[in-house]
Amino acid sequence: MQARRLARPSALAAAVAAILLAGCSGGGDGGGDSARTGTLKLGITDAPVDFAEDVVVKFTAVELKPKEGPSITIPIAAGSVDLLDYQGTERMMLLDGVEVPAGEYVWMRLAVAADPNVVGDSYLRLEQGGAECEMRIPSGDETGLKLNRGFTVGVGSITDFTIDFDLRKSVIAPPGQTTPVDTCGGQAYTLKPVLRMVDNLQVGSITGAVDPALIQAQCESSTEAPYPGNVYLYGPVTATTVAPDDYDGVPNDPNGDDPLASAMVDPATFRYTIGYVPVGSYELAYTCDVDSTTVDADVVPTPPESGEVVEFTPADGVAVTVTAGQATVQDFTLPAP
Repeated sequence: MQARRLARPSALAAAVAAILLAGCSGGGDGGGDSARTGTLKLGITDAPVDFAEDVVVKFTAVELKPKEGPSITIPIAAGSVDLLDYQGTERMMLLDGVEVPAGEYVWMRLAVAADPNVVGDSYLRLEQGGAECEMRIPSGDETGLKLNRGFTVGVGSITDFTIDFDLRKSVIAPPGQTTPVDTCGGQAYTLKPVLRMVDNLQVGSITGAVDPALIQAQCESSTEAPYPGNVYLYGPVTATTVAPDDYDGVPNDPNGDDPLASAMVDPATFRYTIGYVPVGSYELAYTCDVDSTTVDADVVPTPPESGEVVEFTPADGVAVTVTAGQATVQDFTLPAP
């Protein structure tokens, strides 16, 4: 099985242009009081995708909608970011300390340049063959990548968020949709807004090693070393949680929800890291099987063309607890015969 792309060492982020918001106010009783502001920091990270060597997105602005009043648009330095450079605990800063009005906000939108008729704005590069494929955003000119999650910026405080792109769910190739640009065979790829935003004061990470003997025993091999697989994260766990389950996109699946996040195992070190996990209880499971986000491996038989079978170690997952600011260690070993 072909080795798949892992996170490269983080490149230095392009400098974000200084943003000056003229006339910021809290919109409350102290109208015109410029002291009613707070500082917003916003970074991005991602979970990996199997079939792409690069996933490049050109961000142009961040739009914030206060609970009261019109939205606020913050331009950012126009530049392209390869999301696959920012995995695990790495993140790229879109806003690195911008002053905004304090108060409640109801949503956030990331404006993205993703015109399928324009070569080189937002695109992905396929791992097999290296074709460069243009991407589009659903209703991109109007909505961008929108997070319908409220948050609060405190007066005089720093609010620090990270947005996690789950590329396994975000990047799709809709059947029958094409682009007139003659790249990637004309296939149109879509970047869906499958995002989760976390408060950096309330997150930890999970890291560990996968026993090479487990990889050797359970993963396909050929003339090259076996593909080292992925670690899936489920949760937060409740009394009714069913895990582990494969990526399948089935709503209200009795076999369990899709993974919250995942991480590839490094073939050189046999280690993995899942970053920016909110505090709480979770389950982890390891697999080296190919897992399509649109095929349910629990349905027997799966579509003949997929041949998908996803098996996990441990079969019922393993429980972990995430603590703010700390790295939880969980290793995976070959079960005793």
